[in-house]
Amino acid sequence: MEAWVEIAIAGDDGVLRTLAAIVDTGFTGWLTVPSSVMLELGLTPSGEAQSTMANGLEAESVFCAATVEWHGNAMEVFVDIMDNTPLIGTDLLADSRLTIDWWDGGDVIIEEQTPPAQ
Repeated sequence: MEAWVEIAIAGDDGVLRTLAAIVDTGFTGWLTVPSSVMLELGLTPSGEAQSTMANGLEAESVFCAATVEWHGNAMEVFVDIMDNTPLIGTDLLADSRLTIDWWDGGDVIIEEQTPPAQ
């Protein structure tokens, strides 16, 4: 089973497009999209990064900056270009509460949350 949500990402024209993405709490980045989505959105690569995959293998990926709509606000994020299903990582989930009903068709809710004072 996978926790699917929709996320809106802006292309170089500023128009928001909605993508279906999997919430991946093992991914510590912001967001991944396939190269086809990067090209469709007109996103410009900013550089390359080395990543350690869940299977322990090292992978090099291109990344770019993009704007997403998150908790009702425009937010600038780094997007890793990987030819897989779009993933939402823990950097994007920071200061959020994630609730998953873990059954087929269950709700996935991501709410803005203020961390408790320390």
